[in-house]
Amino acid sequence: MIKVVLLDVDNTLMDFHECARQAMYLTAEELGISFPADIFEVFTEINNGLWLDIEKGILTVDELHQIRWGKIFAAVGIERDGVEFEQGFLKNLAQGSATVEGAKELLEYLASKYTLCVASNAPYSQQTSRLFNAGLLDYFEKLFISETIGFSKPQKEFFDACMEELPGVEKEEIIMIGDSLTADIAGAAAYGIKTCWFNYGKASAEKAAMADYMVNTLSEIQAIL
Repeated sequence: MIKVVLLDVDNTLMDFHECARQAMYLTAEELGISFPADIFEVFTEINNGLWLDIEKGILTVDELHQIRWGKIFAAVGIERDGVEFEQGFLKNLAQGSATVEGAKELLEYLASKYTLCVASNAPYSQQTSRLFNAGLLDYFEKLFISETIGFSKPQKEFFDACMEELPGVEKEEIIMIGDSLTADIAGAAAYGIKTCWFNYGKASAEKAAMADYMVNTLSEIQAIL
């Protein structure tokens, strides 16, 4: 019987794409930078690659903050200080409040039945700020965030730290819900935790094979839990 639900944040509960889009354009306006039309696609490709490196343990979040916008600017031919832009971007990103459709309704439903815990790789202050702004923070009893744990999903040590904070709970009594097949689903599955893949990007259903469950909308989770 499930007792604890671990929930990823970005593109599971919070709409990272929309929050990032708003933050980048606001920062560009503040710094007087003009972006090409394809800037968000370039950001997404480079950002996703960097986060995969974090999941593999070959890059840290701090290192990402030092190089992310420098790489993006180089790719689109903008000669500006990437670190300066990153600082403004993170400040504005932390103020985001855009959620994935059905996020609050899902948390209301789950909170009446289970212990809810955040399981995220992004910076602590950023995640808590955005969850608070969206009115979602109070649904969670524990916040498992890589910055404070010292390890990232999908590392075993990340899930070890979660278990240490859940005394009396067995692996079979936990389910991980998230959009990342690599960080959320593969990591939790390898640890022996049940998984529910939120197919946020509407990828091929063939990729759902490693997950115990797959949903295309958050509302579908109520039929599972």
